[in-house]
Amino acid sequence: MEPFYVMAADLVVVPTPYVARNLEEFADGLRKVSIHSIYYHFIDARLRLKLNTSDFSVWLEQELDLHQAAERLNRIDIYTSTLEGVRRSILKIIEGEIARA
Repeated sequence: MEPFYVMAADLVVVPTPYVARNLEEFADGLRKVSIHSIYYHFIDARLRLKLNTSDFSVWLEQELDLHQAAERLNRIDIYTSTLEGVRRSILKIIEGEIARA
């Protein structure tokens, strides 16, 4: 029987050159960042913030007043999708908002 080794992980946050001031820049940045950035801002944020939301949703709601888009992001199922699938789902919502503007 093989033993099971329990590991610990440390999260290292490294700034990227991407900054979003509007939905177009946000969508462009989402296309370029690694899945690790998606994980940090969309999944890890729920633990850091102790809320059922993400950094992306908070920004959409507080800075761009896009409450419905933030809610749609919060409904993305992180348990049945890959991080690339999460990226595609976020982009679909953001691109829909851009098309409506």
